[in-house]
Amino acid sequence: MSPKADSSAPEPSIVRARWVVLALLVALCAWLVPGISALRHDDDVLAFLPPEHDDVVAFREVADRFGMLEVALIGLRSEDPLLSPERTDRVRTLATRISELPGVRLVLAYPEFPEAKVEGDTLVVRPLVPPGTSDPDEIRRRVLSNPDAVGNFIAPDGEAAAIFAYLTPASGAERAALRGEQLGAIRATVSEHWDREAYYGGAPFMEMAASTASREDIERLSPIVIGVLVVASALLLGSITAAGLNLVITGLGVALIVGAHGRFGEPFTIVSSTTPVMMVALGGAFGMHMLAGFQRQAGDSRGRASATLRELWKPVLLSGLTTATAFFALLVMPQAPMQRFGVVAGVGVLILLVLALVALPALLAVLPSRWIPTRDNPHLPLRLLPPLWLVAVLGIGGAALGTRLQSEPDTTEMFAPDSEPRKADAFFNEHFGGSQFLQIAIEADLTQPVVLREIRDMVDELRAVEGVVDVRSLVDPVALLSEGFGGRKDIPETQPRTRRVITNLADQAAMKQLMVPEGDAAIIHVKLAPGGGEQQQRITTQVRAIVDAHDVPALAQGDAQSPALLPVVRDAVRTRLARVVGEDIDVARFDAILEAKPSATSMADELRRLRDRALGTDEIIEPVPDAEREAVDPGTLIDLRGKPLEDHLRQRLPTLVAQDAEGVGYLAEFLGQWIDDAIERNRFTATCDVLGLPAPPPPDEEGAEPKPETNAGGEGEPEGQRCRQVLAVLSELGDAEWKIPAGVDAPELSSHEWKIRLTGQPVIGQAFADSVTTSLRDSTLVSLGALALVLLVFGHLRALLPAVWTLMLTAGAISLLGHPISIGTSMVACIALGAGVDFAIHLGVRARNATDRAQSGREATEALGGVVLVTGVQLALAFLVLLASEMPPLQQFGAGLAIGLLGAAAGAVWLTPRLHRG
Repeated sequence: MSPKADSSAPEPSIVRARWVVLALLVALCAWLVPGISALRHDDDVLAFLPPEHDDVVAFREVADRFGMLEVALIGLRSEDPLLSPERTDRVRTLATRISELPGVRLVLAYPEFPEAKVEGDTLVVRPLVPPGTSDPDEIRRRVLSNPDAVGNFIAPDGEAAAIFAYLTPASGAERAALRGEQLGAIRATVSEHWDREAYYGGAPFMEMAASTASREDIERLSPIVIGVLVVASALLLGSITAAGLNLVITGLGVALIVGAHGRFGEPFTIVSSTTPVMMVALGGAFGMHMLAGFQRQAGDSRGRASATLRELWKPVLLSGLTTATAFFALLVMPQAPMQRFGVVAGVGVLILLVLALVALPALLAVLPSRWIPTRDNPHLPLRLLPPLWLVAVLGIGGAALGTRLQSEPDTTEMFAPDSEPRKADAFFNEHFGGSQFLQIAIEADLTQPVVLREIRDMVDELRAVEGVVDVRSLVDPVALLSEGFGGRKDIPETQPRTRRVITNLADQAAMKQLMVPEGDAAIIHVKLAPGGGEQQQRITTQVRAIVDAHDVPALAQGDAQSPALLPVVRDAVRTRLARVVGEDIDVARFDAILEAKPSATSMADELRRLRDRALGTDEIIEPVPDAEREAVDPGTLIDLRGKPLEDHLRQRLPTLVAQDAEGVGYLAEFLGQWIDDAIERNRFTATCDVLGLPAPPPPDEEGAEPKPETNAGGEGEPEGQRCRQVLAVLSELGDAEWKIPAGVDAPELSSHEWKIRLTGQPVIGQAFADSVTTSLRDSTLVSLGALALVLLVFGHLRALLPAVWTLMLTAGAISLLGHPISIGTSMVACIALGAGVDFAIHLGVRARNATDRAQSGREATEALGGVVLVTGVQLALAFLVLLASEMPPLQQFGAGLAIGLLGAAAGAVWLTPRLHRG
């Protein structure tokens, strides 16, 4: 039977001043609610990175230094041949139009990809596909034969293309809005100039997709969540009027909170955009308790409102304070948006609390009593109370499963399988071997050979890592230009040559992705094979180990030919040689390779060519008869010099002796010099014979079309290419200076500053994952401590036990569902704790006022347990609506909240009868 309101008790001041309270509410709404129109959104995903984390600091510094980390990828496919003249021109036009957009720093695509060659003393850069090229076979040959273009800007089969758009770094409050405008312009340009399939990938597009999809889902699903809450409230309270009143008060609270964001210039972030839904749910719970209490009272409206306040002010106040405390615990998280969200959510809960304890009783006091008739709340007989051991097993088992929760560093897992980012990821994985990159930033004087050699050695080590599909650095362009300027196809031999190469490269636009124009910093791009977060982190760990091994404050160099460094040089060259030839080379074999000398047999073709050049052309003398020329055995020329060579020629060339006796000496001098030069050239070429590699073609044939060497796999490379690499490697044995490694005691000739840092999406993903894991632990511990303090002050410490049990059960359920730790998990933990305490407090306060002290907990649960369970169910149903989101994190957030709220209700109902006895 419903209790009659006690008319003899003093009327609470809130009820007495009900019209003043309502007037103040109207004034507050008039001030804050218009702020909704000024609400702005901050969709900066990078703001959620832990700002003090070493990897995040490195990421921001490298982005500021190079400005080449924010790369928008545009994937292109076409049903008709992509490498046709028509499609190639379309790709060229599209890339040009994108490059003209504001905020786009550099655009690279295969038609205009720079192909550099040295002509004379000048570096000439031409497009890979010159404008006007009309032969599709020629386009295909030029594009697919360029190793820098294939796998990066064109698929190996020529069926897909990629455009890289490097965006100008953006920061500050307007970063997200600026990025949105830039990416929108890129999309519009692609739609205008490309009429086939297009895919949008890279960090900028993924960030924008994450922010916009989350916000759109919240805006789309919020009305449904609110509708579910209204229907559930109406069913529980048995009154449409009560449910509508609860919605009005809660809605005003949400409007005040959102309006305050606009009034005070606090933007909505991806996380805080969930505030309206959460505040409706949490504020609705406060209103539910008050309205259910009002329904239990009999009498007139003022008396019932007064009695409700006297009965419920303490449990509702404690519920609000503990829920707000749980949100304020988010201040320990390192991410600024999460800290702000913790403050906003905590203050929002306090606003809803004030509305529930002040505005709602004032409104109830002025409404006609018949609008919300007196009725009993649902009664809950405890016939199926589970045994305590089962409750304990559920909690302990949940905690054990919760220890298996792990974060997910793979950012693509944020999106649904059929979402645009996942489709783009699949496209780049299928056609380009991956879409995830690591970057290694190096700050050092690039004009120093020792610096470039260190970069080259690191690139060699990176290419050997399993799971690394491509490594791009300035090493290859340096080697190409070094050869073009007359040096070896490798790191230039001297510092002046290196400076010349770097100076020429620094002026090229395409090199901005690999180095800065000042020549004092470079970046290495490492493409990872497709795979999940675990595989990415395995590869990243190996790459980090290589970076750490090269992380020294300075590169000291000494005399490479000194006794202390010569063994170091030989060992380094031997290691590189093994990489080039693809086989292990021990010290003994390396010595045998170096001792190989050219012989008359190995140089037979070269000696014959030089003999015919000297005797069969007019370069030195008039050509001699063919019979006399053939009489000069090429094999004998390798050992004869000076007078012996002259005598040998006099015997074999009687016509020349008769016509020009002095010319024989002149001929012997030049021919001997040519042969000596050839022997020197073939000194290292002889090592190719030892290694079973064909030698490069002779100098006068190098302009001819190269013949392919067919390897075991059937693929070909220019004739003698592998031998050229071997010769370039071995030539470093004669370099004058070399890096002094740690532990080697050698005189230092010079020292060069060196700074190296690893960054990239997988590194940032792992830093974020580590951060949210740590933040979840810290915020949960702080929340527990703060809740314990608040409950201790008010004498309700026992209410913490159901909350802890709820947290343990929720963690286990989330683990069983396979959900990763995320920012949403921290929010779920806060709400689960707050709800657990909320429900337990209401039952605990009622237990203290029970008539049967021996069974106070059971009496309280039978009286209010139905309200608690139905409230938990209605809130759970409301948040399960988020399962309709297209974003897995929002789906997981909704499922986690539903589990936490159901667990909080069950825990309070199951444990209160045990906690309150006698």
